[in-house]
Amino acid sequence: MTPSGGRHQRTESPEGSEGRGTPRRGLLIGAGALGVLAVGGGAAAVWSGLDHDGGGGSDGGGGIFGGSPTETTPPPVVSTLTDLSANVPDTSGIDLSQLSEPLSVSFPRVAGARGLSEAVDMSVNKILREHVYSGAPATDLSVAGTIFLASADTIGVLLRHKDASGETPCTVYYRSAGDHPFTSPGLIAPEKWAELEKAAASAAADVDGLDAGSVASALQEQPRPWGNGPAMVFAADGSLHLLFPAATVNGTRTGVELEIDAATAKPLLSEDGAAVLAASASPAAFDPSAVTVPGEGTTNGDKVYVQPAEVPAAARARDSDGAGPVSQLAPLSGAGVRPSSVAAPDATRLKALALTFDDGPDPDKNQTLRDGLNEHHAAATFFMIGTSVQAYPEWCTRTAANGLEVGSHSWSHKQLSALSGQKLTDQCVKPTEEIAKATGRAPFVMRPPYGARNDRVDEELGTIGQSGQIWDLDTLDWKTRNVAKNIAAIQDGAQRGTIALMHEIHPTSVESVPQILDWLGENDFTLLTCSELGQNQMWAGKHYMMGLITHEIAPPAPPASDGGGEAPSSSASTSPSASSSAGA
Repeated sequence: MTPSGGRHQRTESPEGSEGRGTPRRGLLIGAGALGVLAVGGGAAAVWSGLDHDGGGGSDGGGGIFGGSPTETTPPPVVSTLTDLSANVPDTSGIDLSQLSEPLSVSFPRVAGARGLSEAVDMSVNKILREHVYSGAPATDLSVAGTIFLASADTIGVLLRHKDASGETPCTVYYRSAGDHPFTSPGLIAPEKWAELEKAAASAAADVDGLDAGSVASALQEQPRPWGNGPAMVFAADGSLHLLFPAATVNGTRTGVELEIDAATAKPLLSEDGAAVLAASASPAAFDPSAVTVPGEGTTNGDKVYVQPAEVPAAARARDSDGAGPVSQLAPLSGAGVRPSSVAAPDATRLKALALTFDDGPDPDKNQTLRDGLNEHHAAATFFMIGTSVQAYPEWCTRTAANGLEVGSHSWSHKQLSALSGQKLTDQCVKPTEEIAKATGRAPFVMRPPYGARNDRVDEELGTIGQSGQIWDLDTLDWKTRNVAKNIAAIQDGAQRGTIALMHEIHPTSVESVPQILDWLGENDFTLLTCSELGQNQMWAGKHYMMGLITHEIAPPAPPASDGGGEAPSSSASTSPSASSSAGA
């Protein structure tokens, strides 16, 4: 089966590739209530972006979502993309439509490119969470993923996300060096972002009624599903297309595609962007043997983290006006500053931590716990015991369907550091298989019971593609069984980057969660999953105590001026210190 269920089609836009010989840099691609508008002398293709008013048109051929009467067309450049999954070995299709709570969600998973697969998985989880927050039924949601770009060391995945509001393309890119996934901003060199903004503003001027401020603001956000920034895709001629899902045209939010010609775009590219451009021009077979993982020879993931040169003061998550995602939104990056390219909320700008819940699924408490998290728009990670998943698979399914991260907590809660051989393998492999049955996909994270791990455990997790998730804050909820003490433990120990240990099976733990979430919100914390907190740097076979960002990293004092102006400042990287905590 292909990653998109074999439904991806190459289609031609009206008048043949946007009317050859009529150069246009700005296209209105969401008709909204305005109908099809003329831009630059020709009819623009219609793309129904999110939060528009009114309906869209038909794509004529069913497209990736298959012939619905209310089918909408994608942005013009997306219509030209082809399915290149055949170029990527060991690609399998994840299809969530077979779950007990049917979801029209399919996407590729590449065994030889774990970093990409985890990033795509995180993106899908975010889409699922946002759909739950919207209150819309699961039947309103479609997500179809396709590998649209491939070369020896580069892959691109397109997620076409469609709901009752319209369709939005999301892109995740990947380089084999460093097992490195990234989103669209990573195509542009950081120091060239201001120039990209100028080029986008020039292209936007060609679209009658387009609010330039909505374009400028979107360029300070991460792309969907993490914000309202544009997805970026290269066309065959090397031009760079910016797909804005919620720009404002004549007062109406709609999708807009801006084109930056190849000559202008090429000097703006990062090293990763240049590799993506080359792969767009010359597709080739991906080489899994070229994948490298940082920190070879060490299993301590906290020591492998590559910190950004500077981390600003932690900020409260940005409030949303309802366009697109509403949760875990990083503050605007600022004019001329490239937004984060991680496939996760930008923890360099957020006061972020992860709440984790062990020992489930519990059929009597899982729904209540999830309801509390959803009400607060809070992400979390659930580490589930294999025997419990086997006994109550529907609760594992529902947790994953809510876009919450599901990880393994062994088969039967044995102390893994005391095991070896087949006994250790069974404790790791069997729960992975049960979770995959219940959720449609194997997990990327695992928590050893009691936090008891050693090199044998790490090696076993590496073999099955999972990172080991420990914690730096043990609430001792398993011991105290007291709501007030659970809340106090979080209040006393929560900090930026914390992974906090709680349990799904204790009534007092579940009862305390809404008050904990209230306190965290009042103190500007943003709740992420463990994988999101790792900012695409949690690799298989390594264990982690905390997330990537634990504190501000201030730049060093600039050198003294020579009287002719300020000398440029340089920045140094530091690594966080993580402390171990014992727990159940």
